[in-house]
Amino acid sequence: MSLEHSKDVSVKGDDTPLPQDVAAVFESYPADKRVRLLELRGLILDCAQRLFGPASVTESLKWGEPSYRPLPKHGGTTVRLHWKPKFGDQVGLFVHCQTTVISEMRALYGDVLSFDGNRCLWIPAMGAYPRDAVEHFVSEAFRYGR
Repeated sequence: MSLEHSKDVSVKGDDTPLPQDVAAVFESYPADKRVRLLELRGLILDCAQRLFGPASVTESLKWGEPSYRPLPKHGGTTVRLHWKPKFGDQVGLFVHCQTTVISEMRALYGDVLSFDGNRCLWIPAMGAYPRDAVEHFVSEAFRYGR
């Protein structure tokens, strides 16, 4: 099944079609990881729309990973989604390592979120996660440097 333009990729009513190259990457993930990554994609797109309005983020591949960048007029930094076998049962949301987004979020949510260095927020591939804290993370990344 192709994910491109499929209603099966809708997340929280999000019907934003996947670019073909991004869809191919999502298709390459194991099903359980893909479900969580698509859910996080929906969260990212919803967050961008709340912050800046419709069509305010560019979805593309960076380093072969689905990436979400606010339009230049909005500032901010890119958020990338990814999973590889060495990540085990978690998926990552990545930001540029020279931002302070991770350190700021670690100070606020270090007791409820798991981080790696200065570039990654880990989310369990299955089960519950603190959605509000993750939305805050994405919001801070998209507003970084403003």
